[in-house]
Amino acid sequence: MSVLPGQVKVIWHDGPRIEALLKELIEADFNLAHPGKGRSVWMSLGYILSEQDIYAIAMHDCDILNYERQMLARLIYPVVHPALSFEFSKGYYARVTDRLYGRVTRLFYIPLIQTLKRILGYNAFIEYLNNFRYALSGEFAFDSSLAKGIRISPSWGLEISMLSEVYQKTSVNRICQVEIIDTYEHKHQTLKKGKPAEGLIRMATDIGKALFRVLSQDGLIMSDAFFRTLLTAYIQEARIAIEKYNALALLNGLIYDRHEEIEAVDIFVGSLKLSIQEFIKDPVDIPMMAAWVRVVAAIQDFSDRLFYAVEEDNR
Repeated sequence: MSVLPGQVKVIWHDGPRIEALLKELIEADFNLAHPGKGRSVWMSLGYILSEQDIYAIAMHDCDILNYERQMLARLIYPVVHPALSFEFSKGYYARVTDRLYGRVTRLFYIPLIQTLKRILGYNAFIEYLNNFRYALSGEFAFDSSLAKGIRISPSWGLEISMLSEVYQKTSVNRICQVEIIDTYEHKHQTLKKGKPAEGLIRMATDIGKALFRVLSQDGLIMSDAFFRTLLTAYIQEARIAIEKYNALALLNGLIYDRHEEIEAVDIFVGSLKLSIQEFIKDPVDIPMMAAWVRVVAAIQDFSDRLFYAVEEDNR
């Protein structure tokens, strides 16, 4: 990779120092036994918050192929601008080159949100999610006071869980979204039919479960009849989406494989069924990782020791 200007710190999540700290937290009954993106984000956030003079924090995916420095500037600018009062900024962009990308968003998440709107009528949280142009983007920024109180999901439902946490912790008037780049290109994942525990299929399943968990926390009762209706209505919404994207591709001269899109929806139907089954079996599933304000309250010197561990690993 290119040399990054400015000071850079690498957090060695699998190194002996960080693993020792994780073990200490697990022994103190913090839910951190599941490695992955969520835990890495959580630990990185803890390190950043260990520095007292931090005001704003930005995070983004690391597999961006057309990364430009203005992406970071645009993402964090609404939070740091002295004349504005935003506490959280969410990045969005177009996922298109010579064809449409973002299948989980286009063919699973958006049709599912539209289905929930049809079934539930007005629901403040669903309306909130529906207003994000790219809810599943991995790019966001927030101020440190908000970040300290945010719990992090260890699963692929991280982005939805993050939006839920922000919704609960601050006013929607302090939340914004910003276009950080015209078109966004990253390493694409394939849909592997018959492998529900991998890749985009697992991602869709975890997103579904995260949505159900948040809605149930808000007091929504989801019966067998609700889930049956949800499945059939989602299929209809996904079909409508395919018609829309087919027209969009034709009008803009884009490559569009309609058969492949239909197959993707069939796979996502399986993901939705699995997310329903897993949610009914265990509504809590893997608990969220604790907010850092709780960690510091339980182990007062932990932030200092985390800071020291990262500094030592970077010597």
